[in-house]
Amino acid sequence: MTKRKAKQQGMTLLEVMVALVIFSTAALALMNSVSLNVRFTHGLSETLQASWVAENVLAQAKLSQSDFPDADEQGTEIMGGRSWNWHKQRVKTASSGWANEVRVYAEGDESQPVVALQIIPPEEKVGK
Repeated sequence: MTKRKAKQQGMTLLEVMVALVIFSTAALALMNSVSLNVRFTHGLSETLQASWVAENVLAQAKLSQSDFPDADEQGTEIMGGRSWNWHKQRVKTASSGWANEVRVYAEGDESQPVVALQIIPPEEKVGK
């Protein structure tokens, strides 16, 4: 009587463990990529909404034909279901001219503006 070797069916424990390590490494890399993408998208959304607030402040000043104040003027606007604080004033530029500046801050965080726009009025450009 000769013993026959039975055909191996299935995977060994070592093969399963190696496959799990490869899969978990790939899954961690994918999760890291998704996390970075979500953070980037959130930051982009915040910057876009803040720039809309700044553009609205500029448009309102243009429509009312009012000059920007020399002292800091502040206000609040709601955009995207969120409250934004804006500051506008007339500031001196590096070239000894004047510019209208709008800074927009996220509510509760006045440490650094999300967006800051400086617009040189046409009458300032002509004077150069």
